[in-house]
Amino acid sequence: MIPRAPTSGGPNPVDLHAHTTVSDGMLAPAALVQEAARRGLRVLGITDHDTVGGLDEAETEAGRLGLTLVPGIELGSDGGGTGHEIHVLGYFVERRDPGFLDALDGLAARRRERVDRIIQRLAEVGAPVAAERVAEISGTGSVGRPHVARAMVEAGHVPDLPAAFDRFLASGRPAYVPRHPFSPEDAVRLVRDAGGVPVLAHPLTTGDVEATVDRLVKVGLKGMEVYYGAYPPETQTALRAIADEKGLVPSGGSDFHGWAGKTGRDLGGPAVPEDTADLLFAARG
Repeated sequence: MIPRAPTSGGPNPVDLHAHTTVSDGMLAPAALVQEAARRGLRVLGITDHDTVGGLDEAETEAGRLGLTLVPGIELGSDGGGTGHEIHVLGYFVERRDPGFLDALDGLAARRRERVDRIIQRLAEVGAPVAAERVAEISGTGSVGRPHVARAMVEAGHVPDLPAAFDRFLASGRPAYVPRHPFSPEDAVRLVRDAGGVPVLAHPLTTGDVEATVDRLVKVGLKGMEVYYGAYPPETQTALRAIADEKGLVPSGGSDFHGWAGKTGRDLGGPAVPEDTADLLFAARG
């Protein structure tokens, strides 16, 4: 069992899906841990997109505050021909493994190429943003569409981040650029090869939850987000039934990034069972 600090009064003390400024979140790793502790969380999972660069800082701060950090990553995929982006969370990966880090470097390069193409598309449709400003917003972290969206808000093209996606950046919109080929099977294998526990993120975005689970269980999927912040109770109940049927760990979290406008995505919002982190830990190997 993962050791945890005594209960500090938070109504939902576990959140296993949150992002920092190392990818597309609004809080630095230490600041996110501090905010989690302030809200009464006892267990926090940090799952930045395609990078583990914030985990050392977060672990140091978590140790100082007596909060349990579950180290993770979120890998995006092209969906493997489904027409939907499919994301895989990886918990407890060996984040200093040279082969794993090389693979992440490749994903980072693909992210930069994608963002460059998105910026070109935006210029073509009359909503230009400066590549230099997008780079400044992303800093040294993993660049992605949310950084472009923030630059669009600053430039006055849209009123807020959701509008940037709804009007320009989401699939089917004028500036959307598909991911480079990287299948969800590739993502699961990468996590498994690094000694981690692969978990299907926000499964409704896959288009077909059961079909996606069936194909990924074959290559080592171990869990699925059930208690996802944006999902109503009836959806969580249906997802829990699928997880139980397939023998998957029912995980969950808020997918917190730090900005307003997304229902159910506040840090510590979802009611994730307290033993979920222990189940993830037990699923290793």
